[in-house]
Amino acid sequence: MGERWFEALRPACKEACLAVESCYATDVVLFYVARWCQKTSDSPAPSTETLAQDELEDVPIRIVGNLEDDGSRVDLLVEGDAEEWTALRRVLIASAGPRVGRAAGDYADEGLSNIAIVLLTGTPPSRAAEALARGPHGPSNEYVFSSPFPYWAKTIVINLIKDDKKKEKRELEGPKIHAPKHTPQLDPSKLREACDALPGLLDAIRELPPVQRSVLISTLSRRGLDGLVLDRLHELAPDMFGETELGTVSTDADMAERLGTTSRLVAANRSVARRKLAKRDRAWALLLDVLLPHRSTRPLEGDHG
Repeated sequence: MGERWFEALRPACKEACLAVESCYATDVVLFYVARWCQKTSDSPAPSTETLAQDELEDVPIRIVGNLEDDGSRVDLLVEGDAEEWTALRRVLIASAGPRVGRAAGDYADEGLSNIAIVLLTGTPPSRAAEALARGPHGPSNEYVFSSPFPYWAKTIVINLIKDDKKKEKRELEGPKIHAPKHTPQLDPSKLREACDALPGLLDAIRELPPVQRSVLISTLSRRGLDGLVLDRLHELAPDMFGETELGTVSTDADMAERLGTTSRLVAANRSVARRKLAKRDRAWALLLDVLLPHRSTRPLEGDHG
C-alpha cells in the first residue's frame, strides 16, 4: 500500500508547529490542512501538486496560529460550555448591532444555531489526530481553522443579515408566483415499514455521541407525544425510556435545564442527530419526521407552566 496522499503535507505541518512551539501535535495540524485541501479542490484525495504552492506553504502556518488562539475554545464549545457560548453570543451581537440595531440578538441566536451545527458535525481539535488516522473527511462546511475563529463566526451572522436584506429587496420588487407545495401522502406499506424499523432506530440512537443521544431520548420522552408511542418506546428500550422519565418535558428549555445545556444546543444536537440517522435508513427518516419535531422550542398548547 502506497503512502497516503496527505503525508506529503506532513513536513510543512511539522515545521509550522516547531516555528511557534505549538502545543498541538503535528497530526492535529495535518488533519486540518488535509481537510482544507479537500475543501479547496472538492476532492477526497487531491493531488498536492495541483494546489497553489504558495497557499500550501501559508496554510499550515495560518492553521497553527488559529489553533493556538482558539483551538481550546472550539473544544469547549463542542462540549457545550455555557460560558463560551454566552461569550460568543456577545461577540456576534456586537458585530450585528451596527447593521440591524435591536434585531442583533435575534441574528446572533440564529448564527449560534448555525455555528453549533457546523461544529457538532465537524471534528474538534481534541479528536483531530484520531480522525486523521481513520482518513481525513468531513462536511463541506467544516471549520478547519484556516481563518480566525471570531472572524469566521461573525461572517456567518453577517451573511444571515445580507441574505435577509436581499430577500427584502426582492419582496419590494414585487411578489413572484410559486407553484403550490403538495404534502406527499403516506401509504400503509410505508407506515408499516417505518413501524418495523423502530427497534433498529433505537439501537442506532444508543450508538450516537452522548450529548446527541441524551437530546434525542429527552425529545422522544416529551409531554404531548401519543401515550401509546411512549408505552411502545418503554417496552422496546426500558434502559433508555424509564417510566419516570416519560412525558416529563415539553420544550427545548425543559430539556436544556435537565441536560445542563442551552436550548440552542439542544436544537442543534437534535438536528445533527436526525440528519445523521435519516441518511442511514429511509424508514428511520419517516419515523423521525413523525416522532421528532423540527422545532420544539415553543410550548405545547395549554402548557403554561
